[in-house]
Amino acid sequence: MKYIVVFFISLTVQVISGQNALKEYINIGLENNLALRQKESSFRQSLEALNEARGLFYPNISLNARYTISEGGRVIDFPVGDLMNPVYSTLNQLTSSNIFPQIENQEIRFLRPTEHETRLRLVQPVFNTDIYYNAKIRKEFTLSEEISLEQYKRELVAEIKKAYYTVGMTGNLLDMFRETRPLLLENIRVNSRLIENNKITMENLLRSRTELSKFEQRLQTALKDLQVATAYFNFLLNKPLNDTVIIEDPLKTQLTAISQQDFKQEALNNREEIKNIEKYGQISELTIQMNRSSRLPDISLLADYGFQGETYQFNKNHDYMQASVVLSWDLFSGFQNKTRIRQSIIRKEMIDRQIDEIKSQIELQVIRAMNELKASEAGITAADSQVKSAREGFRLVRRKFEEGQASLIEFMDARNSLTQAEENRIISHFTYMSNYAELEKVTTSFNTLQK
Repeated sequence: MKYIVVFFISLTVQVISGQNALKEYINIGLENNLALRQKESSFRQSLEALNEARGLFYPNISLNARYTISEGGRVIDFPVGDLMNPVYSTLNQLTSSNIFPQIENQEIRFLRPTEHETRLRLVQPVFNTDIYYNAKIRKEFTLSEEISLEQYKRELVAEIKKAYYTVGMTGNLLDMFRETRPLLLENIRVNSRLIENNKITMENLLRSRTELSKFEQRLQTALKDLQVATAYFNFLLNKPLNDTVIIEDPLKTQLTAISQQDFKQEALNNREEIKNIEKYGQISELTIQMNRSSRLPDISLLADYGFQGETYQFNKNHDYMQASVVLSWDLFSGFQNKTRIRQSIIRKEMIDRQIDEIKSQIELQVIRAMNELKASEAGITAADSQVKSAREGFRLVRRKFEEGQASLIEFMDARNSLTQAEENRIISHFTYMSNYAELEKVTTSFNTLQK
């Protein structure tokens, strides 16, 4: 009976510290959880992708250098000697001199033996719909990643709470079994004395020892369950799996007088899943607009400044400057753009249907969570009543048994009834708290939970 008293004292006196302990564990989980860190890394990666998309609006400046050695290639024969030498000969005869020398025919090569070109090139987009819509789409993807991060935080908080309550439940069950074990040992001692006084037969003692063996097995199972629950709770917090968990029983949170419809509306207003799928709908709409705007031309500015020549010389005799306005316009692409537009429209229609489906799923989750919570709340009242009746029944049977007026079977049945009632009460209490955490998860967002 000592266990019952201790349990109620901890339930009423350590409420504040218990809630603070759970909040501290939640903060540790939000800071250290490995899966949450991966989600945060994905969000940061999305932010960098957004910055990359925005960088396309700025000019691109590049340095290009080329040095070429050539041999062979096409050659043009220019018969300048055949054309000019007769004229020069006639002029020499008329002037009686050799002022006009004979020249040879020329070969002009298209490829110079050595050549270099070094330039700075600036490219500035002026009108490019792909760059504009790509930046807007990347922004929506980033917001979607942020929403997914908030969604995981909300689910992680609920999972930490339920794992915490599971540790508390298994720990309380183990304590209860340990508190009950001396009763079985005392029963064996009493039966041994009764046998010595020839008041009962040997099978009663054997039955008591059998009951103790069964109880020891349940005790070991409870210990195993506590170890597993503790390991999972520490896993969520990214702590050593065998770390001790400080369990302080929280106060039973009362279900507020809010209608089921209000809970459903709150969930539809706050749940990240709806916001996320709506973001994907906006992305599909932007994709449609981007594909439709591809009918427009792209315009950009291009400017070059550099040096050319057969040798590396950087001076005014070898430099050059060039500026261009470049227009690119796809006039026909085999109806590919129309196909892409139709694909985007179909994808948008699918997302709209998914929004309706997700809303129905959320409403179903709220209904299930509320019914589970109400059932567990009624279970606590019934469990308390069972403990009270079982405790009084065991007290009466125990007194009769010690006086030799009740059989061992009656004593064992009364003791089993009390153990089961206490076990059911503990399970009912922590099940209610877990169900309340589930209702919080399905009806609110992470930002709402933080308030």
